[in-house]
Amino acid sequence: MEPLTGFCDLCVSNFKDLKELTLMLRELVELEYKNVAIEQIYNDVTTDQKAKKNDPIPEPLDLSIFEEEFKGKLKIFNRISVIFAENSVSLTTNKSQNLRKYHLFAAIPTTESALIYACQSLNCDLISYNADTIRVKIARKHYFEACSRNIYFEIKYAPCIVDAEVRKSTITKAHKYHALGKSRNIIMSSGAKEQFELRSPYDVAYLGWIFNLSEEQSKDAICGKSRRLLLRAETRRSGSCIVHVRKLKELGVSKEEDISDTEDEEEKMSVSEAESGESASKKQKIN
Repeated sequence: MEPLTGFCDLCVSNFKDLKELTLMLRELVELEYKNVAIEQIYNDVTTDQKAKKNDPIPEPLDLSIFEEEFKGKLKIFNRISVIFAENSVSLTTNKSQNLRKYHLFAAIPTTESALIYACQSLNCDLISYNADTIRVKIARKHYFEACSRNIYFEIKYAPCIVDAEVRKSTITKAHKYHALGKSRNIIMSSGAKEQFELRSPYDVAYLGWIFNLSEEQSKDAICGKSRRLLLRAETRRSGSCIVHVRKLKELGVSKEEDISDTEDEEEKMSVSEAESGESASKKQKIN
């Protein structure tokens, strides 16, 4: 993964209407965002058991259709949000080949037992919610368990613009996160389905005050922590570590320079070892 910079919006929900999605991505570029995740949803609760025999998780969106217009302007990622009510969802997620193709894996538990499982065991990157699951409660113990596993919690601001009831519930949920653990591992995303729901990152940072976030936490929620979440998701996909392999020419170092540097270091090491040996032998003679 290339180095990540700039502001992030890791939940843009309109993926079916490509024309509207393209307009939203253009708006995000004008608002100075640099990293965007397009969300798709898989509902494990409503999926039949027959459909689960195959891979029920949909294929990710082909991002190459946006490459020509947004290359160098916007880094676009695929995100899958899995709605589930039972621990058996792991049977689907562990076997799914399509899930591995997504850059981000968000869990949306619909019950308290499912939320506990997401915090303790599910190999996800992010715990989120929707209008139906926003009132699911979390205990302090499970909140810290999720934070210790480097799992993040999401707050969406776009639904607050559209629905007054969701706005009240979102503010209550955000204040609950602050009461549980001082708003640790919180990121803010839009969750936007229409272009008018998008806001600039500076406006989103001001919204952090409503969600009981400090000024530093608000900025970090759309910048630093979101970028760390993407890196955490990359480790989930590739393993316990990330190895970057680059050619010496890309780093501006030729093979001859690299070899000469290592030879110089070896000569210095041998000289220092010889000097230390000579000094030790002299001390022995004196004694």
